[in-house]
Amino acid sequence: MLDRLLNRHLPAGWRIELRNGWPLLFIPLLLFMQLLGPSPIWVALLISLIGLYAISYFWVRNQVLQLFFERHREGAMLVVGDSLQERFVVRNDSTLPLHWLEFADRSLLPGYNPRQVVSCGGGSSYQWRAEAHCTQRGVFRLGPHTLRTGDPFGFFSLEVVDSRSESLLVYPRVAHIPALALPRGSLSGQDRRRRAHTGSERSQAVRAYQPGDSLRHVHWPTSAKQGELVVTDVETEPSGDLWIVLDVNRLVQSGKGEESSLETGIVLAASVAAEFLSGGERRSVGLLAAPAAEASFVQTEGEFALDQQFLPEASPAGNDTGAWSSNGERSRLQTPSSLLVDVPPQPGKGQVWRILAALAPVTAGSLSLGELLRRSRGLFSAGQTVLAITPDIGDGVEDWTAELLHLRRAGVPASVLAVTPATAGAGGNPVAGDGTTAIQPDETPADSLTQDHLEVEPETGPDLTSEDVQANLIDILARYEIPLRFLQAGTRLTPALTYRRTRTVLRTTPSGGVVAHEIEEEVG
Repeated sequence: MLDRLLNRHLPAGWRIELRNGWPLLFIPLLLFMQLLGPSPIWVALLISLIGLYAISYFWVRNQVLQLFFERHREGAMLVVGDSLQERFVVRNDSTLPLHWLEFADRSLLPGYNPRQVVSCGGGSSYQWRAEAHCTQRGVFRLGPHTLRTGDPFGFFSLEVVDSRSESLLVYPRVAHIPALALPRGSLSGQDRRRRAHTGSERSQAVRAYQPGDSLRHVHWPTSAKQGELVVTDVETEPSGDLWIVLDVNRLVQSGKGEESSLETGIVLAASVAAEFLSGGERRSVGLLAAPAAEASFVQTEGEFALDQQFLPEASPAGNDTGAWSSNGERSRLQTPSSLLVDVPPQPGKGQVWRILAALAPVTAGSLSLGELLRRSRGLFSAGQTVLAITPDIGDGVEDWTAELLHLRRAGVPASVLAVTPATAGAGGNPVAGDGTTAIQPDETPADSLTQDHLEVEPETGPDLTSEDVQANLIDILARYEIPLRFLQAGTRLTPALTYRRTRTVLRTTPSGGVVAHEIEEEVG
């Protein structure tokens, strides 16, 4: 009843609370003393006590709707390594001063705590700044926040709860990467086309019509004889759209923090996308990954949404089946362990930020690279190129190699960027070459290769060294002419996204004064 009385006609989010009510216990005592022995002293004490509570309540009630708070975030886009800066402004339009005002923030950005206690006179304002260093990529929450103030006597407190919050997207780093060996056709020079090049000469082979095939390639005599549309194959230059397939299976990850293979793989995926979308060789680039379902994603201009179309083909193990989308949407699997990130290939620098936004909240999932490629066969089309970024260079090599060979049979060549553990080069640096030494493929035709046909005996055992594992992988991929390159996790790469900023540095003089210097620096 007292709470309803104190907060009567207050707007939503504003609340007055009685903090110290024990002096009110003297009111019945003073009344009893007045009845026993009437005296002006008891009356004066009673009036003083009631008057203090009335003045205190009027003080905090006067602040209602007279207190304004604003927070402004400076900088639209943040990359790991940048600094988040916020400016806070408190304005008191009341005639009574704010002796103290506590700002409590519930932001989830690691290492960011802009909590502050300030004071503000009547009809004036106060502002301050807070800064945090963004050390992790991801989607974080700024806000909500709470303002608390009270009367000078400490009897009542006024609390203002602002439930609004803002999503902060911290993009992964983009760095300069070593040259990659991607499969190419017979054309010379750099291919600056954004679509696969299709030759004008038809081949002798025919195949069933697929949605998207041009009707001018239909072989009408054979179609009339078989009763269904049949098209002739054309010579396709395998250097068109690029799919970046990122392996985030938690079972093959190693290391922690920036030295982990997961973070290195994400930086490599972001860097490859930036290189081929805005560098010298322009292509359409897409992204495919299967992170954990508990990853929080930011809705950016309607680019991503959840889809509930279930994949008709079930997993051989009977688990991890679920919703997969082939139209650029992310969809949740039936089990809460994996989520598909599917960004279709598109050209232009705007695609860089779409891919960075999709990579920012990625966490380790439970789907292997081989299973991801198997389930996503429908996403790839002839003439595209797949770049697999994976730390799985051990037991799972046969699985995902078989899937890459299946894609090559469908006209989708592949290249591999293998991430070795940060501790793998204790006796020397990991293989720095591109791993593309030409080795004649096995006599088994590539078109008939499956996982059962891979005549590879992986070197497994407790004494297997990292050099043996890498040599085994080189042997497997070189045998089937799949380009390969190694990169050690935690390798320091030169940042590709840099900008110049002005920073103010305060320095003291021998006489005790303070001098402000502005320095320009390049960060990234």
